[in-house]
Amino acid sequence: MTALSQTKSAVLMPKVTCFHDGECPICNIEIKAMKKLDKEGNINWVDISQDKVALAKAGLTYKQAMDRMHVIDENQQLQSGVLGFLQVWKQLPYYRRIAPIIENVPLLLPLMEFCYRIFARYRLPLTGKKQLKE
Repeated sequence: MTALSQTKSAVLMPKVTCFHDGECPICNIEIKAMKKLDKEGNINWVDISQDKVALAKAGLTYKQAMDRMHVIDENQQLQSGVLGFLQVWKQLPYYRRIAPIIENVPLLLPLMEFCYRIFARYRLPLTGKKQLKE
């Protein structure tokens, strides 16, 4: 393998992995928009409704993944909720400018996490699905 091909393959490797619910119409609106922006292929998009093996490899149950969005960051650490979103946003044009603001404005991150928890709790009923049991 030449140095150029090694560089190309390194560039094409996703930096983060985003686990999302491909059967959630609300979630799909945002995921679809972010996928369009991910022209560099920095994000490995894993639809949890289709890829249970990837969940198992990440140490996640289906219920955990349905309760909150999860992302494996560049350091191979599992993040969830708004912290997970931040890892994805840092890889995308436009969004990457928002991430430092969210991280550095006092109380913004906890406020967003609070709002996300409310959304995550009610997203299944909002889309006509039943909550998953433990």
